[in-house]
Amino acid sequence: TPTPAQLVALLAAGALVASKQLYLASHSGRTTVGMAPVSVGALGAAAGTAMLQSPPLPLPLRMMFGAIVGATAILAATMLVWFVRIRSAYRTHPHIAPDAALVVLGGAIRNGRPCATLAARLDVAARHWHESEARIIVVTGGPAPGQGMTEAQSMARYLQEHGVNHNSILLEQEALNTQQNIAHSCQLLHEQGFTGQLCVVSSDYHLWRARRDARVQGIELTGIAAPTPWMGRLQQWSREALTIMSGR
Repeated sequence: TPTPAQLVALLAAGALVASKQLYLASHSGRTTVGMAPVSVGALGAAAGTAMLQSPPLPLPLRMMFGAIVGATAILAATMLVWFVRIRSAYRTHPHIAPDAALVVLGGAIRNGRPCATLAARLDVAARHWHESEARIIVVTGGPAPGQGMTEAQSMARYLQEHGVNHNSILLEQEALNTQQNIAHSCQLLHEQGFTGQLCVVSSDYHLWRARRDARVQGIELTGIAAPTPWMGRLQQWSREALTIMSGR
């Protein structure tokens, strides 16, 4: 019979493995680097279960499993620190001026339609637009491989399907990364004579990096967070933390 500590470790390992499988199921089997910390966490929990075994395992095995548990704990602590920093990039209810411009950062599209993560960003932008129709929405994203359209085109169509007037939508169709999303969108707004509040709409996990990239360009943006679909939340936040730590 497992001890309470073993049971907790087994449940943790099982939950992390289930999270990984749910992510794969909801993303058509597409893997992401964000799955690596989750897999390490599951391995660490399993190693912790083995270390608690009675009678004790031979010393070499206990040392090996102990090293795995230690490495997992360090990784978990590091990721938690970054999760807190990422969360600090936005407020739950930011102040948004009635005439603000909302810059919606692009993301993957599938069969011409925004993926669930991108659709969540667009839903947030559409909701804010309906609260004040004077707002401009900039959709930014360049060509989508194999889709025959740009991310911005797919995003604009989605917004119009959700009641946003096409006259309120500006398309930026060249950006290939976050830095370009911001630079090109701000340039487009400048050309339109816009001088009001600039807001960036993106997934909650992405706003820290988006606002950092904007500050490097001398631009201050108000972050508006879109929720990450729960089935990919742990993997997406982990991927973003690894991306930031890698210097990107």
